[in-house]
Amino acid sequence: MIGDPQRLQYLEAMGIATWASRYRFVNAKPTEQVEWEVATEPEKPAPGQRLQALLETPARPVERDRPVADASPTQQAAAPLSRARALLGEDAPRIESPRPSPDRTADPDTAVFSAPTVSGDGQPPVDVAKNVVPAAEPLRFTLSLAVIGERWWLLLPGERPISAAGQALLGQMLQSAGMPAGGTPLSRLTWPLMDLPASDPTDEAREGIQVFCAGQAHRHGMKIDGAIAVGDEIWSSLLSDSADESDWTCHRLPHPDDMLGSANAKRECWPLLQAAGSAWRQGLASPE
Repeated sequence: MIGDPQRLQYLEAMGIATWASRYRFVNAKPTEQVEWEVATEPEKPAPGQRLQALLETPARPVERDRPVADASPTQQAAAPLSRARALLGEDAPRIESPRPSPDRTADPDTAVFSAPTVSGDGQPPVDVAKNVVPAAEPLRFTLSLAVIGERWWLLLPGERPISAAGQALLGQMLQSAGMPAGGTPLSRLTWPLMDLPASDPTDEAREGIQVFCAGQAHRHGMKIDGAIAVGDEIWSSLLSDSADESDWTCHRLPHPDDMLGSANAKRECWPLLQAAGSAWRQGLASPE
């Protein structure tokens, strides 16, 4: 058992300023009662003393350059002083009304403030409103993300899903280019993530797709060095733009459903498919 001084030190270290026992153990020594000194209340001054102190307090000077609309708080602050002097039988001082600012016109409803034409360093003021970029509506789209052979992204349109016949045609096209036929689906992105105005809708959408793909690659432990965007969607052109800073090159292919009954469309797609296949084989031949 420890003594009361040590026990109080432990309690004070734990943040317990005051302590009183609630239970007494058998054969225990009774706790000493502490006598607390009650603090004396400060004496309140008499009403006459409070009035005299109020009169001796200097009044706040009235600023002449302050607008007329700001003069009412000064008059309200001087009202208790006037009532105090009236109670003591003294004459209330006259409050001088502030003069109107020279930068105002005669009509307060149509007051126009003159703006400085030259700043302190001698340079003309900069119009901040001209440099503010107006907010615009963000791009809105949905895309499905799949992976080809753990190496390439396969970005499929979300608003216009590919039919079963289109899926079969897409698999045949990938096989003809020397790539695996099927793409393993991973996730789906709906943009924007929050319905807020965008300062640059194109750059924000491009960056959103890049961050989304980078997160999926990190989650599944994949190293992506290429991509194929299927369909002529609003987001497909963002990934093949020169401003794209991703680590993989994106190849664009038309929507498979648009090529089901058109031989010309398939013929026009063949050079694009050959370019994608060549990039795929170069990635396989390059050392890790």
